Amino acid sequence: MIKDSARVSSLHGLAEMLRQLYTARQAKAADILLERVPRADLEQLLGESSAFLGARVRYAIEDALRHRKAAADDNAQGTLRAIAAVLNAWLHDGRRLAIRAVLRELSADELAELAALPDIHDEVASMTSDFTGGIAP
Repeated sequence: MIKDSARVSSLHGLAEMLRQLYTARQAKAADILLERVPRADLEQLLGESSAFLGARVRYAIEDALRHRKAAADDNAQGTLRAIAAVLNAWLHDGRRLAIRAVLRELSADELAELAALPDIHDEVASMTSDFTGGIAP
């Protein structure tokens, strides 16, 4: 499992993913992603500087937390699982540069955990080795 210090980089990956989604005008996908991420991770992400998050991402996180029902936290996935679902969709859409931008933000441990997820696409899993010094997970 990922330690708290490493979890920060998965949050950076989440922030990058949200930026990519809003830039591509995929607000609905961003909303779904925010629903899948645990409340504690979203609250920790809000602790980051406004310059890092950007106004749009910060507002979206605050809005998601404000409207989140308690039952939604019961259904929340881990942050990496939520990220994996979007990475798989992006692969299908041919958005490999966006995938790489998110993978670049993850730690080596997180990349290994992501690549080992049973529902991650094989091509996304193989892309993780580009950011771990060529060590295949």
